[in-house]
Amino acid sequence: MPSQLQIAAHLCYHWYTGNLDAEHITSEGLDALHSFLGSPLSADELIQFGEKFRQSKDFNALQKKISSQWQHRFEPNPIIDDHESQQFLQIIFDSFDHSLIFDHSIIANITHTARGGASDRENQFSGAMPCWTLHLTTQGKALVLNEEMEVEVTPGDLMLFHPEASYYYGRHPTADHWEHLWVLFQPRAHWSEWLDWNVLDKGILHLSKSSSNQQSVIEQLFRQLINLKDHHGRYQTDLQYNCLEEILIRAKEEQSTTTGKPVDQRIQKACDYITMHLAEPFYVEDVAATCNLSPSRLAHLFKQHMGVSLKSWGNNARLQQARKLLLQTNNSISQIAKQIGYDDPTQFAKSFKKNMGCSPRDFRQSFKS
Repeated sequence: MPSQLQIAAHLCYHWYTGNLDAEHITSEGLDALHSFLGSPLSADELIQFGEKFRQSKDFNALQKKISSQWQHRFEPNPIIDDHESQQFLQIIFDSFDHSLIFDHSIIANITHTARGGASDRENQFSGAMPCWTLHLTTQGKALVLNEEMEVEVTPGDLMLFHPEASYYYGRHPTADHWEHLWVLFQPRAHWSEWLDWNVLDKGILHLSKSSSNQQSVIEQLFRQLINLKDHHGRYQTDLQYNCLEEILIRAKEEQSTTTGKPVDQRIQKACDYITMHLAEPFYVEDVAATCNLSPSRLAHLFKQHMGVSLKSWGNNARLQQARKLLLQTNNSISQIAKQIGYDDPTQFAKSFKKNMGCSPRDFRQSFKS
C-alpha cells in the first residue's frame, strides 16, 4: 500500500502536469495532501489554483524542467519512496508563487503542524506578498524571526504581517506541534486605527494574548471566518469582511484596555549595557555601577520588572543574537560562539540546545534551508 506521502506526490504530479480533473481527485488523495500542507483543501480549490498557476508567466519553463526530472518516477507507474515523495512535494511547493493563492478576496484556513510530520517545515517570506496576513495561534508554539527581531508565539497571540514584511516562521523547535488560524486580506481604507499594533520590525506587528474570555471570542470569530469559505452565496465576501472587522476591532479594543507599566529606566540601562557587551563576560557589579544601584538592589529590581534573573536575561540575549547570526551570516558555529561571549563552542551548543531544543547547526539548516 502506498503511504500518504506517496499518494500526495502522485496526486500533485498529475495536478502539476495538467492531467487531473475534479472527478479523479479522491478523498484519499485530498487527505494525503492535507497531511503535507497541514491545511484542508477541496478538489475545486485544487483545480482552481492549478488553473491560475498554469497561467503564470514562468509556469511552462518550470513544468518542463520538473517533468523532465521526475516523469520516469511517476509514469507509467509510480516507483517513488517516501523520501523522494517528500523531496518532490517540497520542490512543487517551492516552485510556485505563493501570492497566487490570493485573488483579492479573503482567503482563510487552519494549519496544524506536528513534529516530524509531512507539513513540519519552516517558511520564508521576503516582502513580496500582494496582501496582508493575520495569524492566530491556538495550540503549541511558533517562532517568528528575521535578522532584526524574534518572538515566540503562543496560544492567543496574534501576528499581523504587511505585504512587505520579511521573516521566517515555523513550529518552535521546543514544541511538539503548532496550530494556527490564518487569513489573507486587503485592508479597507477605514481600518488604519485597527491595524495600529505593537511593531516588532518593518511590517511585522504583534498582539499578545488577551483575556481568556476575549481570546475565546476572537477564536470563535476566526473559525467562523474560515467556515465562510464554504458559503457560496451572493454576500460571501461581505460576511467575511464583517467577521474580519470584528476580529480586528475586538483585538484592538483589548489592546487599548491593557496598559502595561513602563520599564524602569535603570532596568533599561542594564538591558542596554548587556546587549552592548554580549561578546564579553559581564558581572552584576559592573551592570549595577552603570545603573547607579547596588548589585543586590539591581538583582531584586531586575527580577521584579523582567520576570527573570539578570543572568538568565543576559544568556537569553546572547542566544537570541546567536540565532540572528545563524540566519544572516555564514560564520562557523565556533565563530558565532565567540561573537556572543562563549569561549567554548561545546558549551555554546549545549546552552543553545537547552534553550531551543535543537543544535545551532540543526537550527541553521532548518530556518535557512
